[in-house]
Amino acid sequence: MDLTPKNIGVGGLPRNVGRGSPRSLRLGGGLLMLCLIFGATGCMTGNPSEASQRGSAVPEFSGPWADGFRSGYENATSEIERKILATGKITEQQLVESREPLITCLASRDVTITFDSTGGSTLTSKRAPQPSAERTRIYNECVDSTGTEVDFLYWQMKRNPDNLDEFTIVAKCLVDKKKVDPGYRAKDYGRDFSANAFPFSATDVEAGECQSNPLGVKY
Repeated sequence: MDLTPKNIGVGGLPRNVGRGSPRSLRLGGGLLMLCLIFGATGCMTGNPSEASQRGSAVPEFSGPWADGFRSGYENATSEIERKILATGKITEQQLVESREPLITCLASRDVTITFDSTGGSTLTSKRAPQPSAERTRIYNECVDSTGTEVDFLYWQMKRNPDNLDEFTIVAKCLVDKKKVDPGYRAKDYGRDFSANAFPFSATDVEAGECQSNPLGVKY
């Protein structure tokens, strides 16, 4: 997704990391570490929606992700997203429906997007050669106009259903996997996260799994 802090993939995997052939661009899995940590409020794609600008009524939401639904509804850029979020739940079918405007926008600019089972996606150009930077720019522009609030919230709820404190669950996972000292706590992870200096290698797969899926949820 775009290159703002929101659009860093779950576990800090940048959504603009390129993999595979020069004509494809891999977008990191699920949703977005900085927003997962600091909360959905204030994390948006593109400009505030027309609904939020005109002050339309926001539905009442309940449950552990109520604030996420509220923020997503306020920031939604399409009627499809607002309709889905207003229900207070997101089914797999609704997730697929919410992606249609983005797919259509990209297709109109000769870019195809495919999604995997954990929220990641791959961009493929119908034109060769096309630099990955151009595909990223096209993707960002389409996201700005269509939004990804439903997609974002769906994967947040998948990986952390009860909306537990992000630093706490990541720190516990790292301790359980013996990647850090036994006394390592949420405040320690928060400090290391802010400094981008962790007591484990950036290529440590198990540590990365703690960051991307600290509860070990099966997708």
